[in-house]
Amino acid sequence: MAESELSPAWRALTPAQQIMLRRLEREGALPSPGPWEMRTVRSLLARGLVRPRRSGDGTAGLWFLSAKGSRILPRSIHGPEPARFSPAPHP
Repeated sequence: MAESELSPAWRALTPAQQIMLRRLEREGALPSPGPWEMRTVRSLLARGLVRPRRSGDGTAGLWFLSAKGSRILPRSIHGPEPARFSPAPHP
């Protein structure tokens, strides 16, 4: 993806913030970030790009990609869903 195609919001993020958002997109919820990652998580939280687990939510993990965070990810990350293989039934 060319640099000119990236959104201004994405370009405004630091490399560490971009890596964290890509990680959340790829792996899902972040269980418990290490102490070295909390500064990045807090900065993304302040921008509204991640959200904490809601109380009473049984979902595993503490930090999640917010809707706003998923919107600013470059399109190449949001590629089409991979085709699922469903084997034909045997006679």
